[in-house]
Amino acid sequence: MMQELDLSTIKLLLVDDEAHCTKLMEAFLKQAGYSRITMTNDPRQAVPLYGEVKPDLVALDMRMPHMDGFEVMRQLRQVIPADDYVPILIVTGELDAPTKHQALAQGANDFLNKPVDATEVVLRIKNQLQTRRLHQQVRMHNEHLEAQVRLRTKVVEQTQLDLLNRLVLASEYRYDVTGAHAWRVGRLAMLLAEMKGLAPDQVELIKKTAPLHDVGRIGVRDAILLKEGPYEPAEREAMKAHTKIGSKILSDSRSPLLMMAREIALTHHERWDGKGYHRLKEAQTPLSGRIVALADAFDVMTHACSYKAPLSLSDARGEIERHAGTQFDPDLSSQFLKLIDRDGESLLADATAQQLFA
Repeated sequence: MMQELDLSTIKLLLVDDEAHCTKLMEAFLKQAGYSRITMTNDPRQAVPLYGEVKPDLVALDMRMPHMDGFEVMRQLRQVIPADDYVPILIVTGELDAPTKHQALAQGANDFLNKPVDATEVVLRIKNQLQTRRLHQQVRMHNEHLEAQVRLRTKVVEQTQLDLLNRLVLASEYRYDVTGAHAWRVGRLAMLLAEMKGLAPDQVELIKKTAPLHDVGRIGVRDAILLKEGPYEPAEREAMKAHTKIGSKILSDSRSPLLMMAREIALTHHERWDGKGYHRLKEAQTPLSGRIVALADAFDVMTHACSYKAPLSLSDARGEIERHAGTQFDPDLSSQFLKLIDRDGESLLADATAQQLFA
């Protein structure tokens, strides 16, 4: 059984150039229990009044001076939200077929013939208001479902981020138990992506996936991974395998996070001149890989390891400038130099998983 309408909350807008028509309609509606009735005899006031009143239904005459009912409907449909159902009831004494067809095409929902009958006025308005309420209930139900989906999606995404965090720590554990290098690269890649002007969603993806660039180190032997001093040629070739191992670990997923993480893991040691690990040249390397290649190289330059001392910020800047167009994407190099000039020593500071995965 359909629940009765609460007439005290219903707002109606009556538009007719003849005052006696709006007064008559008002009398019928008040007798039926409606109290929030707004009327105008100037069709030019229909749209402004709609904005003020936000009525649940509009009753509209067709033949009016200054602006006919068709034009009023056209303007109303421009301001009524697309996801809202606000019925328009046409009240006219000339309900011929062409007029009716045109009114329906313009968005009319029902019709009343003049002179109006009290019972018909009340019943037709009630029917349209019931339809509006059902529409609102469906919309509220859909919004609830969408909110539930958003919540569950957020839970899934947070779970993915937690797992990525642990995967980063696992990949760095034998080499750097704090994961400091990985998180610093994530922050640098994010800043460079912002400087490049990438869309916020892409910046966010790069920020969260760049720390996984070396995840393939999990598959590299300790004798190579933990060696102090420079690598022999055979050892260097074995170390190069970490890009393919990382790509394999992160493959076969449709998650945007894991897809970009895989892309970065595979391509972050490519060079602009095509002399990198997999011989990709210039824009053959995806932008994410080119960004992380710069971030990774800068962080390695500016932090000590077993076989070298760190470069100063100015020396690292000079290295990037020197290798722009050969090792590094020249445009990204230019953007990174601006980043160094803007942020200076703060680029050397440690980052945390909480900062990147918040």
